[in-house]
Amino acid sequence: MRKRVLVTLALTLVVALAGCTGGPSGGEGTTTDAGTDSADANEAALDATTATVTSFAYPAGATPSGIENVTTLLDEHEAALSGSSVTLSGTKGFSAGGSESSASAGIEYTIAHEASSNETLTRIVGGGSGDTFTSYVTDGTAAYRVEGAAGVEYGAVSTAVDAPFADTAPDSFTGRALLRTILGSGEYNATDVVTRNGTELVRYDLETVVSTPDAKLNIGSDTQVEGTVFVDSEGIIHEASFSATSGSDRGLSFGYEASAVFSDIGSTTVEEPDWLGEV
Repeated sequence: MRKRVLVTLALTLVVALAGCTGGPSGGEGTTTDAGTDSADANEAALDATTATVTSFAYPAGATPSGIENVTTLLDEHEAALSGSSVTLSGTKGFSAGGSESSASAGIEYTIAHEASSNETLTRIVGGGSGDTFTSYVTDGTAAYRVEGAAGVEYGAVSTAVDAPFADTAPDSFTGRALLRTILGSGEYNATDVVTRNGTELVRYDLETVVSTPDAKLNIGSDTQVEGTVFVDSEGIIHEASFSATSGSDRGLSFGYEASAVFSDIGSTTVEEPDWLGEV
């Protein structure tokens, strides 16, 4: 099914693609389609629920009528994850394409954190270059490795490694900054309560777009926008995603996406990488 969302703020994306400029058009007050097909498909994998939207035990900052205070909810999220092992993974970035060429400034990332040893292993793949950035951080150690077309490079500090795409990844295993861009993109309404691995989660769906996170992307009548957030009663945001895609009168398509999935909460382990001795 598809919903209609009211876009209240339009921004501008400038993308150079095969010598062409231009982007999707639109403006304030434009009505857009918010697709939920992929989210609906994911529901097939969810277990039956016992709670309802009205009876769910909401954490501070969240209510049945929406996420009323993003900062408060993020505080709850970080507090609940404090001292816990967790794996955060997802995607983030822009894409543009046409009939003859395409470009991507997006990344795929995974951040694994083991609380007991205070070890964090981060792996980021640049969508445009395909280069891979890996970092290992623990008490007294910060090592980095980049592998790409230019070869392999190591460093003991982040500035010693040439991997600018890595700067767009979440800077913490809690994903606070990225979650803020997703949750702050618009108004989310509670639509369902589901159970995953024995934990009840309230589902929020994006209803009204306020802005495109981190983007300068005009949102017009042909733009499809999706947003979904899953939160438990402790305030942990188990999953959050936002995407916007739009076309232009030159036959180009433009998109932005950001996603964060928290898994292996309480059971994530991290091993020291075998390349550490090369640093």
